Amino acid sequence: MMGARGPDDDWMFGHCEEDLGDVLKGCQNWEPCPDVDDEFADACVASCLRTLCPDQTQCTGLDPAFCAPCEDMQGALFWRITGHADAQCEYEVRVASPTLTNWEAEVRVYDACFPAHVEEHCPALAGTDWLARYDAISNYPRKRTTPARAPGSRAPCTMLR
Repeated sequence: MMGARGPDDDWMFGHCEEDLGDVLKGCQNWEPCPDVDDEFADACVASCLRTLCPDQTQCTGLDPAFCAPCEDMQGALFWRITGHADAQCEYEVRVASPTLTNWEAEVRVYDACFPAHVEEHCPALAGTDWLARYDAISNYPRKRTTPARAPGSRAPCTMLR
């Protein structure tokens, strides 16, 4: 499961139990969302908190960022999924790099992986304009389209299973 942690995983788990505010400050200082528009920065930081402290950030109704469905860009889960997809697809590019001839080929690998990975973990986004909205609010806007795939086809990102 993405972001699942336990007491034996790392020192951060203890901080989740003892002082969630310190973990939040760490997420804010670490800036896990440097390329995210200010409108979505809080939700993106909440995704960091949710990744590090999943047991303490369940939906209780007190914070809408933790209750929002995966397709809601104001929710932590959307940013958790896109952040994980970004890291996974960067890995896919590194694995493929010896066979790629230039940066344009690397961009093609990444651009095929990213939307497929996101939609694999949030099927509600499939067939929507989420990628255009995501790209439009980035500090480095791009114009990508989601590649057409047959319904139920396997995503090209294979490392997260």
